[in-house]
Amino acid sequence: MVWLNRLLFIFSLLFCSSNLFSNELNNDEEMYFNFVDLNNDDQISLLEINQSISLIFQIVDFNQDGFISKVEISELKNIIDSLR
Repeated sequence: MVWLNRLLFIFSLLFCSSNLFSNELNNDEEMYFNFVDLNNDDQISLLEINQSISLIFQIVDFNQDGFISKVEISELKNIIDSLR
């Protein structure tokens, strides 16, 4: 669910940032922005958001059956925990 948290963070960044009146992004905001800005043009299009979600889905769907199961979420969680 980390990917979902990051995606939600991106949307909160766009609409509810604590730096709402700041012209600069903090390090986390910059990282998430760059993750979604697939063509590196410093703009995020709806197509890039959809492509990012699709990529995340493909990564989490280990057996590539078009569905994300609880087992796959659990496996992803174990991988992420082992990287910490």
